[in-house]
Amino acid sequence: MKKLLAGLLAGVMVLGVTGCEKSPSPDESGTEGTISSSIISGRYLHDVYTDKSCYDPGGRAVLISQVYNPGVEPLEAQVRYTVKHLGQVMDTLEKTVTIDVADTEEVRMVWTAPEEDFTGYSVEVQVLQGEELLDYEMTAVDVSSDWNVFPRYGYLTKFGRRSYEETQELLTELSKYHINGLFYYDHIDRHDKPLAGTPDDPAESWTNLANQEVYKSTIDDLIRVGHQLNMKSFSYNLIFGAYPDYESLGIQTEWGMFKDRTHTEFDFHPLPTTWKASQIYLMDPANKGWQDYYIQAYKDFLSVFDFDGIQVDSLGAREYPIYDYNGNELQLDLRYSELLDRMTKELDTKIIFNAVSEYGQEDVASKVDLDIMFAEVWPWSHKSYNSLKDAVDNSRRLLGNDRGVVLPAYMDYDIKSSGEEFNLPGVLYTNAVIIASGGQHLELGDNGMLSSEYYPGTTLKMSRDLVKATRNYYTFMTAYENVLRGGGLEEVTTRTYVNDEFCSLTGAQGEIWSFTKVKSEKNLEVLHLINLQDVENLEWVDRNGTQTAPQVMTNVKVKQYVQKPAASVLVASPDYQQGMMQEVPFTAGSDDKGDYIEFEIPHLEYWTMSVIQYA
Repeated sequence: MKKLLAGLLAGVMVLGVTGCEKSPSPDESGTEGTISSSIISGRYLHDVYTDKSCYDPGGRAVLISQVYNPGVEPLEAQVRYTVKHLGQVMDTLEKTVTIDVADTEEVRMVWTAPEEDFTGYSVEVQVLQGEELLDYEMTAVDVSSDWNVFPRYGYLTKFGRRSYEETQELLTELSKYHINGLFYYDHIDRHDKPLAGTPDDPAESWTNLANQEVYKSTIDDLIRVGHQLNMKSFSYNLIFGAYPDYESLGIQTEWGMFKDRTHTEFDFHPLPTTWKASQIYLMDPANKGWQDYYIQAYKDFLSVFDFDGIQVDSLGAREYPIYDYNGNELQLDLRYSELLDRMTKELDTKIIFNAVSEYGQEDVASKVDLDIMFAEVWPWSHKSYNSLKDAVDNSRRLLGNDRGVVLPAYMDYDIKSSGEEFNLPGVLYTNAVIIASGGQHLELGDNGMLSSEYYPGTTLKMSRDLVKATRNYYTFMTAYENVLRGGGLEEVTTRTYVNDEFCSLTGAQGEIWSFTKVKSEKNLEVLHLINLQDVENLEWVDRNGTQTAPQVMTNVKVKQYVQKPAASVLVASPDYQQGMMQEVPFTAGSDDKGDYIEFEIPHLEYWTMSVIQYA
């Protein structure tokens, strides 16, 4: 991570439930809280979720809703779960419940997933009394035998002593966002010796780099509970870091990288003087001695802990020439792949590599069997929304569409006042761009929402509205994963008009931004409309939290030039009606520019997606 461990910003997160386009309950005042499900999304439905983050093909998904009776007499109502794939009904489950005044009933039903792998489903939940719809909500089911096609990565920073039940509660809350991968930040003893103790006698506790207490039992519990929820666990470490007393471990100076040809000035990364190490010396990742040492250190570590893989970090490009011990100048971006490739084979584990600002990404992607593409983006290399999309597009190009793309991108980076909130419009625009482009934004974890590269920081908070909107976006990303990312999606250039105005192809300020993808094997086309008409600027980082919210557009006329004749048009938005997909009528025509269809979308706020099924 660039400026590794240098910042002190992140977020105190209030994990809650979705809720949009519905009247708030009287309890919903917008106050802050801790990680819980205390935020009420609707008058009758307090929460809707599944018992795991994802499921194996043919697996049993438990669909759960918390139904509340706000009335003055007992409530008899029907709770209906409708499971759909891109608008097509797959199953309907229904149960009648009777709930006393001011009581909550947990309604659980089991849905057996189809055998088709890597498929997303929406689950629409309704509370009905006869023909009257009292409340509605949506969650999603991801049926995937591995996490790496549709990753939804979260982070963990707290490894102090806690009970197994507390760990279950924490990860259950993250699973409501369908998080299926966990990034364990600074949980190791040392970067150059991750395992505290020995494989035969591992330590029960130790302190991490920042001198925070870590317990083996807590890490074991997190991995175990994560696996029960179908979450993968990844151990984070720097690829080339050694502490000042490295020689006591058998690490040799000759393996290092230097700022001069005479190896008198060791390259290092500075850290706070109060930490376990005040600086980290940088070793040459292509040096065979360092490679052998590093791999053995992780063999020892993985013999004790049941991690699914290693999250390997770098520091991006150095700002000066670097040399090996013998005075040879090094091209660092080409020196990561050999060690990473050895790790995948000799450790028999999954590897994720953070190519900071994409430095080294191309070489690594061409030579290493990466589990997903992970690239920390920074505004000096990717400033605008369009450039953020380029980062996703480039990652997909390098690794292929059968592996997912995750971007750590830190919001509201320059807000330093403790207790302030994240700016909702900025976060939603960034998430809309990343998800519509085919990626996922690493942002959620046990410590809130990230605003800097130092994940344990706790400065910025999430408002209730942001909590709800984020939950909606993650459900949307999961339910419609097959038209958002994965194999077969290819971008095409076409003409799109909104209310008779030609849409921007590059995300211009003051315009509607459109881009279109086709999925030939499924005979469909996916149109994304992102509303940039009212943005203050186009900088995704929203440094000072000043990005402005869009004016909501309704009954929006769309004219889309299509590749083939259309059979149907489906529209959905995470900003509208909980993300539920609906079919809309269309008309077809042609002119000197080609064949087109015209239809209306009911709502365009930040982002609306249209799925056009070809005839």
